[in-house]
Amino acid sequence: MAEAKDIDNSLEFLRHFEKNTENSDLGSLIREKLSFDKKSLDLLGCRLKEDDFKTIAEANPLKSLLILNLEQTGLNSAGLQPLSFSDCFSNLEKLSLANNNLDDEALFFLSKCKALTLLQDLNLSSNEIGALGAKVLSLAEGMNNLEQLNFSYNRLEPLGIKSLADSKLGRQLKAIDLRDTGIGDEGLRLLAQVPPLEKIVKLDLSDNGLTHEGMEALARSEVFPNLKVLILNNNHLGDDGVYAMAESPMFANLETLVMHNNGLTTDSAISLSTSKSITRLRKLDLNNNDLRAEGIEALVGSSNMKDMENLGLGENKIGPEGAKALAQSPHCTELKSLRLNNNNIGDQGVTALADSTTLTQLKSLYLENENWIHAQGIKAMAESENLTSLRRLVLTLNAIGDEGAIYLANSQKLSGLHFLNVAGNKLSPKGEDALQKSTVLTNLQILEIV
Repeated sequence: MAEAKDIDNSLEFLRHFEKNTENSDLGSLIREKLSFDKKSLDLLGCRLKEDDFKTIAEANPLKSLLILNLEQTGLNSAGLQPLSFSDCFSNLEKLSLANNNLDDEALFFLSKCKALTLLQDLNLSSNEIGALGAKVLSLAEGMNNLEQLNFSYNRLEPLGIKSLADSKLGRQLKAIDLRDTGIGDEGLRLLAQVPPLEKIVKLDLSDNGLTHEGMEALARSEVFPNLKVLILNNNHLGDDGVYAMAESPMFANLETLVMHNNGLTTDSAISLSTSKSITRLRKLDLNNNDLRAEGIEALVGSSNMKDMENLGLGENKIGPEGAKALAQSPHCTELKSLRLNNNNIGDQGVTALADSTTLTQLKSLYLENENWIHAQGIKAMAESENLTSLRRLVLTLNAIGDEGAIYLANSQKLSGLHFLNVAGNKLSPKGEDALQKSTVLTNLQILEIV
């Protein structure tokens, strides 16, 4: 009986699309992209016409959808209008409209949608939405369960951010992505003035031209009292911006802090190491800055690192001395992932890591690009009693040679590896064959040589 019902539903589905669209392929496309239980429809990259969206909006079999992905479909305000007033949104929990042609008018239609009462996750990334669109969405009355909002790569500007933050919708959010939205320091100053957004636990402010002035204003506020994840990549915070954060009690609950490419030096590392507020970090990513060995020594010498599980220090000119400081730190015992790419740590640095009696929990180690690791360093790793927990090892663009490859291929200590990348190490067929035919690395699922 269940099988017969499924056949009837399929026939109903096909009849709908044959009857309501001139696009003869639309029905087959939807059926192909629709999950078996009709709970999820993923149309990522499928270019559709305005009339196609109207046909989808009227499809009864789509009323059970929980997840709908319309990313890169060519959707505009005219296409979104019928969708916004259809029953196919009535059970949605997750909706992605990213990478389309949606403007402020589209946000008007979305805000008037009465069917989005169960929506939890809305992705509007990479559209043409401005401050007015943010204002319009902030007035939406039907999205009472929305928790995650992605506004990245739109031009919301400071006023758009303030409208959103200072609204009922803003106060119910738990996570908001504001990457490259043009908010600048003025946006942070306006954020600092709104009532506390107590539910926000994750915030992305990357690529917004932020400086220490904006961060100082934010750090003096209490707008994000429960923030756990803060992402600030590609800004201009500098050491003064990090100092403001380190001194602010508002960031006391942070567990993840990501600050790629912010012009940070040793002083930033010292600020984080001496902070009395930022003491609970489990993930710290400071890739592409200028911390140097002195900064690493200060950072890993602090008890603030006691809970650290994921540490990113790529492109920081730490050299072998920085690697030695990491290896000797008594506070990095919980570390599971360590990124040290582009740091010129050499064989000395790798040997120090291999000899470390505190980095024994490492599962992922990234040593790619300009670390100048040779066979000698690989030998130390291959014979190490302390790296037996490694599951992922990246050695791209070093100088391990065939000799290093053979050390890896015969390493009993590294037999637990699931992923190994040695591309760009100028291996001959001899080294490649050793790795490909290894009888020791039997747990490898992915081996990248070229």
